[in-house]
Amino acid sequence: MITSNNIKEYKGIVISGGDSYLYIPPNIFLRPYISHYCISFPTPQTMSDEYTILPSANSVLCVFVNDGKITPYYNGTSTKAEIVGTSANKNELLLLVKFHAGGFSPFCGFNQDELVDFSLDLSCVDKILSCKIESTLIESKRIEDLVTSLDNIFLNRLKSNRSDFIIAAINKITSQKGNIAASELSTEFYYSEKHIRRLFLQNIGVSPKKFSRIVRINYALWLLQDNPTGFPDIVEKAGFFDQAHFIHEFKDIFNLTPNEYIKNMSVFYNTDSI
Repeated sequence: MITSNNIKEYKGIVISGGDSYLYIPPNIFLRPYISHYCISFPTPQTMSDEYTILPSANSVLCVFVNDGKITPYYNGTSTKAEIVGTSANKNELLLLVKFHAGGFSPFCGFNQDELVDFSLDLSCVDKILSCKIESTLIESKRIEDLVTSLDNIFLNRLKSNRSDFIIAAINKITSQKGNIAASELSTEFYYSEKHIRRLFLQNIGVSPKKFSRIVRINYALWLLQDNPTGFPDIVEKAGFFDQAHFIHEFKDIFNLTPNEYIKNMSVFYNTDSI
């Protein structure tokens, strides 16, 4: 199994990295589905116990290694912030496979709305996939070996292409920063609103309305990071009715006010930012 020493020895392509972690892109043929692999050796010095994952439509396969025990989980689309630092710091190694919105469906074949805001032992979702990932972690002596094996696992598990409609609809909602009604999607793509809702629930786990809400609040979050005191500008650019509406929606999703977020910005992680 790999160790923290392998971080410094790794010579492959990285998206970003540090002394205890790496974000690594998958095989080029997997990039429409998988955003990246993250390999991390967490410590209280590098990850706060208050480290919080922010809402995202990107599902994540998480593999925890603690005292030699390997436990893979699948986390579906998240609509609420979750504190993960304490549990993460209990592990010697974390392996994360982050999927694009709707990116896991082509590998699994079940509706994603069953796992929204829910984490499930991967063996309950796909026992064969769980066993293969566990074996790969045990057998890999270098990070290069681990990444190549993960690529092969997912290339061989790919059952279908990512929905062209889902890709186009996600791009449309994202380009509009979440400010688009379901009726507009229906007009543009010639699908009924009911059918669009069904496809979103099946592939992403949430309705187009809720997905748009996640996109919009994450865009506001990005603006807030760049301009912490510019509330009026953020309200206008992100499409909120007024400042009170922005603060209410921010608190409803993140369970804290924008000012509370600004004071502790370093402990928050947005999976859409990588």
